[in-house]
Amino acid sequence: MTSTPRTTGRHRAPRRHRWAWPTALALVVAVVTAVIGSGGTYALWNGTASTSASTVRSATATISTGPLSAMNTAVLGPGTGVTGTFAVRSTGSIPLTMRVATTSTNVAYATNATPAAVLGELTLRLAVVGSAADCRTGLSGASGRLASFDTGSSSFTLAAGASAVGCVEMDLDADAPQTVAGAVTDFTLTVTGTQATA
Repeated sequence: MTSTPRTTGRHRAPRRHRWAWPTALALVVAVVTAVIGSGGTYALWNGTASTSASTVRSATATISTGPLSAMNTAVLGPGTGVTGTFAVRSTGSIPLTMRVATTSTNVAYATNATPAAVLGELTLRLAVVGSAADCRTGLSGASGRLASFDTGSSSFTLAAGASAVGCVEMDLDADAPQTVAGAVTDFTLTVTGTQATA
């Protein structure tokens, strides 16, 4: 019978330590979370300063207008015109660019023509003059058919506190047909002021 000798070692092989994966992963996640959570920058110096107090006030943009005068009693014939004036004043604290436009019309007593036919024979003109005495027919300025008259947004500019006189001329076309005779036309002009850009 043979027997295998029993060996007992005096020297042991060095033990190898194995990292447990769950523990290592938890350490990595904890470090990353700590870095992300801290945020900000890591400056060595930091300082703040304040300016002295300032006050800012908003401007006002307001205008006032007077009535359109001296047109109500005039009678137009073909190829003739009539004038009237109105005053406008900038009562705000900033310069304004002015716009004047027809915002309503009404034709009455036109027995032989439609309101559109009557309006199609009327031309409106607008000029800015120094005084009401300077307003007369034939002045240059913005012009267009009464129903669609519009000077656009920068007809003229008014400084803060300044005033102007608008000269309005209404003309009946020289070739206006007999069918528009006797018609009475009412209209409204609206004046709009917009802050002037630098």
